[in-house]
Amino acid sequence: MQTKGPRVVIEPVRHQRGYWECEALQKAVWGFSDIAVVPDHIIHTVVEGGGLLLGAYDGVGPAREMVGFTLSLLGRWEDGSLRHQSLMAAVREDWQGKGVGYALKCAQREHVLKQGIKLITWTFDPLESRNAHFNLNKLGAIATRYLPNYYGKFRDKRNRGLTSDRFLCEWHLTSPRVEARLAHGWSEDLKLGQVETINSTRLLPSGLRAPASFRAGLTAPTLLYEIPSDLQRLKRQDLELARQWRQQSRRALGLYLEEGGYVVSGFFRQGNRSFLVLSRASPAEVLART
Repeated sequence: MQTKGPRVVIEPVRHQRGYWECEALQKAVWGFSDIAVVPDHIIHTVVEGGGLLLGAYDGVGPAREMVGFTLSLLGRWEDGSLRHQSLMAAVREDWQGKGVGYALKCAQREHVLKQGIKLITWTFDPLESRNAHFNLNKLGAIATRYLPNYYGKFRDKRNRGLTSDRFLCEWHLTSPRVEARLAHGWSEDLKLGQVETINSTRLLPSGLRAPASFRAGLTAPTLLYEIPSDLQRLKRQDLELARQWRQQSRRALGLYLEEGGYVVSGFFRQGNRSFLVLSRASPAEVLART
């Protein structure tokens, strides 16, 4: 898999040095304390049990360093079929924006398919616009459920201050949607005003946007839901405002996903505003689209 900038080598990791490097990256990327780090012996157990640790390295040779990784567990999906549940994926800060994360996920897909498995699931924060674009637009995954406070209280710096609400993200590896995204990329021709928006927001003197209200009961085939353009910056500037966003999104997105028959199928940005794209269709119908 080609990446932008310096060469990166991606390969399965099944050795102690790689497990230690994975521990170090957890601390570097998320600011984990020792108690929150997935330790080497657990990583080893996951790998030996059919899971997968992929490391991204800055070249070859004994002096190379791990600059990113993905770690996934082998488990069962609701219909009894096997799946991989992606536990963590991280890229060192100085290697972000160079295609390493995308290369890791594509390599993860290839290895999981070789096991005869066609589904990888994971979770991500519904208010993280960057993750929404990557997961939904670039990879072609879909979000099918809203999970309130799914992990309880996090200890890491990045997640501190907010409840751990998450989307359940499904990556159906051989679906027409995913194969088309990986082969041809993604484009979106949505424009504000052409599609109904579930929620309204207001611009504050600080330049931040605040949630105002949302409408229940909309039934259009496609809807938009506005989220913060940069959740981490919002938290640094106004944590209480970030909590207001969390409270409203839990009510609104939970309603549309759990009762309204919607799936989160994409991410849309116009100017400095960010929106989730919701499709009123079954997951199978969304996955069949290219």
